[in-house]
Amino acid sequence: MAAALLQQTTGSRAAIARTAAMRAAFRPEYLRPVPTETHEDVMNAKLDRIGSVQSVAAGKMILQEQETADYVYKVVSGTLRAVRLLPDGRRYITSFLLPGDFFGFTANGHYTQTIEAVADAKLIRYSRRGFNAVLEADPHAGQHFFGLMCEELSAAQDRMLLLGRKSAVERMATFLLAMGERQSSNEPKDRRDVHLPMSRSDIADYLGLTVETVSRILTQLKNRRVIDLPNVNHVLFKDRDALGEISAGEMVEAA
Repeated sequence: MAAALLQQTTGSRAAIARTAAMRAAFRPEYLRPVPTETHEDVMNAKLDRIGSVQSVAAGKMILQEQETADYVYKVVSGTLRAVRLLPDGRRYITSFLLPGDFFGFTANGHYTQTIEAVADAKLIRYSRRGFNAVLEADPHAGQHFFGLMCEELSAAQDRMLLLGRKSAVERMATFLLAMGERQSSNEPKDRRDVHLPMSRSDIADYLGLTVETVSRILTQLKNRRVIDLPNVNHVLFKDRDALGEISAGEMVEAA
């Protein structure tokens, strides 16, 4: 009897499931759930249709300063560096590019900096003509990239402050906090670790310091228990508040 009851119950559940599926299939369109899709999702879908995926090995140059700007790129994974060379041959790193960043924009038809892969990376490459066509056809896409340009301008102004007014240890603290924020954009805001795929030489050329100074400051912050250094490419925040105070110049003894 118990077996018969179990079979009847199972059959009833299956019938209920079939009935629900049939109702969902024949439900009027206006009653069906409508998936939410943002303007950015639509824009990315349009760009994906005209882009090609490229894999780039660490150390490889993607584009060179003064080349004709035929393409725009998006970083899918990995880390890149934007490089300028001074007339005397010194290297100057203007920014590090992370997943989600676009690059290759220019106003004069030529790239203004060289882009190299810090670590193995995956990119999407768009022809400039196709990219511009998407922006012209979609006003929301134009607004989105205008916002990105404004963010880049703000970042350039912050960088002028970083190099012109902050001490070496303040520059390092600001850099670590900024990298932490960029890497945790889709993760918990209290993330306590930062991955630094770039070399100490890269960091030095970005902050306007020497390699020796970069290594000394990292060791100093570790000894003060502000950070920990599990390995050469990994930083653990032990006291984020103290790091913020150093970045803001509020710790006089750290200057």
